[in-house]
Amino acid sequence: MASTKNQKAMYDQVVSILDTLQGNTIPSYQGLYAFWQNPEVFLNASLYGQRLIAPQDGLTTQTTASGCCGSSAPATHAPDKTMSPVKTEGCCGSQETATAPIDSQPKLTSSANLAAPKVTTDCWPSGGSSGGGGAFPTVKRSDQSGIIIGLKGQYPFDGSMFPKLLWDTTNEATAEQIQFIANWIDSGCPLTLEEEQTNKLQMVSTAKVSNLVALARGEMLHAQAQAPTNESKASVNGLTVRKEVSSLTAEELETFREAINCMNQYNDYWQDDRSFDYWARIHTNSCQHGWEQFLPWHRLYLYFFEQKLQDYNPNISLPYWSWTDYADVNTNTFNNSQFDLGVIPDAYGCFLTAKGFEKLSTMKAADGSLLFSPKETTALASLTKKGTIFNSGLRFLKAAGIDYEIINQNNVAIWSPKINALYTVLKEVNPLWFPNRWPGSLNGTAAISQYPTKDDIALILDINNFADMGGGSAYDHYFGALEKVHNGMHNFSGGTNPNYPDNNKDWVKIYQKLNLTPDPQNLDNPIYGWMTDNRTTAFDPLFWGHHSNVDRIWAKWQEQHTGTPLEMDAVMAPWTLTVKEAMSIQKLGYTYMRDSVFYPVSNAVGLTQFKAAPAQVSQTTLQAHRKAEIVLHRVQMGNLQNASIRVFLNTPDASVDTPITDNPNFVEAFSTFNGSCFGGPGHCNLPLPNTRTFDRRPLHNHEPRNYKIDATDAVQRVLNNGAKNITVQLVIVGLNGKPVENAVFIEGVSLNFMD
Repeated sequence: MASTKNQKAMYDQVVSILDTLQGNTIPSYQGLYAFWQNPEVFLNASLYGQRLIAPQDGLTTQTTASGCCGSSAPATHAPDKTMSPVKTEGCCGSQETATAPIDSQPKLTSSANLAAPKVTTDCWPSGGSSGGGGAFPTVKRSDQSGIIIGLKGQYPFDGSMFPKLLWDTTNEATAEQIQFIANWIDSGCPLTLEEEQTNKLQMVSTAKVSNLVALARGEMLHAQAQAPTNESKASVNGLTVRKEVSSLTAEELETFREAINCMNQYNDYWQDDRSFDYWARIHTNSCQHGWEQFLPWHRLYLYFFEQKLQDYNPNISLPYWSWTDYADVNTNTFNNSQFDLGVIPDAYGCFLTAKGFEKLSTMKAADGSLLFSPKETTALASLTKKGTIFNSGLRFLKAAGIDYEIINQNNVAIWSPKINALYTVLKEVNPLWFPNRWPGSLNGTAAISQYPTKDDIALILDINNFADMGGGSAYDHYFGALEKVHNGMHNFSGGTNPNYPDNNKDWVKIYQKLNLTPDPQNLDNPIYGWMTDNRTTAFDPLFWGHHSNVDRIWAKWQEQHTGTPLEMDAVMAPWTLTVKEAMSIQKLGYTYMRDSVFYPVSNAVGLTQFKAAPAQVSQTTLQAHRKAEIVLHRVQMGNLQNASIRVFLNTPDASVDTPITDNPNFVEAFSTFNGSCFGGPGHCNLPLPNTRTFDRRPLHNHEPRNYKIDATDAVQRVLNNGAKNITVQLVIVGLNGKPVENAVFIEGVSLNFMD
């Protein structure tokens, strides 16, 4: 008892809830008064003939299913001379009496004398979930209890016969309070902690079921999934999502960095395809530029690299860098006389963590002294504490007060031991950072490095033919408009090395003093960043974010146009896939989204209302997105009745009575189109997952499907009206315009934002 002496029994908490709601004035309640304070009265009393707490046997009461797998049975007709009674096998395994026309009764066949076993159970393997297809909904004890009905204001306590509970008070029970009381009832109404311990397993199960029902009725908010986006998408057989890099969660970004860091451990093994440099060399040796294979070749390059990353963790996808998000801050960074001023996403910057600082602070030079002076160590500690992110290594060094140094090793310029140690740790801390990257101006006098704006990208998307947008064929090859912009962004990303003799007079003297000859292709101190050279560009991790954005823009162009390269059957080395096989990102299993919010939904309970917690998306996403969509994932096609699904935004009290005309928060209404189950037991269950590599059959007719709703205009309307976040509400309405249960079973809802 020591561990429970400070706990409060559920019943005591129920009493406390009702005391608080009732306040100081207690009506007579037909002579019951504060009935909840006396458990004997509470458990057995009735109010206006309604049991306040339903009898115990109500816990297992089931709704009457009068048809096949829960469908409504047709009205019974008096048999006539054309009909005769026959014994049939119910589609859910039960025996039932039905009638059939005489001429449809079984005819004699050559196998008429063979004895066939009667199918009374589901012996066929199925997906293991009836979802909305074959299960009868269970009516819980709390659903039949007057106290719950009254607190919710449902008939007969809806004012039509009796007033809502509680009486003589303006206090309204919250959904959470009602759910707590319902959980107590469905747990067997334990009165003490000892009884709760006895009923512990039942209470856990009951609470779980009760919460599912409360969620399905809109009495509780569906929470946003905390799992990585691609784990959530995989749970509903969705496409892999490539997100804008700034929209990655901390967990998603860290996993991506871990994978790149792991790949770097294999860089000494040239033929190991787990090596990061292995993939960079593919671009060095095989990249296609300046003609129609530029876009499809790089799409496959990204695809196969992403597949390797997913061997490390299946939830990883390649993020894209939306260049235009940074166009304003970069207006003056690429066309001036100063180098290394450009701004790129923080994900690719350099910074120091406590672990990295600890490693640096204890490093020693060849003579045994500490590698970094006390002053430098103090500065590094300060930068670590601030967590400042820098767009280049040189900017980090400047902030730390550490001079950039090179030495002469066999007539080759290399970093000094201090710089080498610092850069090594910085790359371990963030493997997406690259030391030979100085974003900004290329030569300091003209805009050789270009930076695209949204208008520039819009002009590319308006081009009507593939050749002008993507490049000419082998017979008339030339650079397409998208590749031209791509070229300029390579130059901007790599930038100019401020510490190379051609770019800095002071470094002419340093090279002379070190007896070094400038080498533009020097590995440690080149003239330009590696992103400027197609032979070295893929060694910089920024390459993958840059090219994912190129691929995204092409995919966006494909949504608006039908043009393709001329040679669709050409094989693109080093792979065996053709240009044609690179045309669809959906067939390659991915899509692009600025951000995506996923709400898991249980298909164990039919949905009557869906109410989402606020979406956790950035203001940048809300302001910069091009398109917003809502997706209902895996709506079961074996459902028993058609319904209309009404979709609202930011309408927490949405119901069948919420107007859909002239309502700025209304998105769309659409109807399901399903059918009854006519097969044997389990026919309406979810189909088995397709695991056969060579199965070419079409989708199973009961395979759950998705519904996509374009919410772009509705999202913009609620934002224009001052909303700071987005919530989604669904209301399920029967074809008669009234609320309907067990008509819609789904597995998730997504709110997606696209650039």
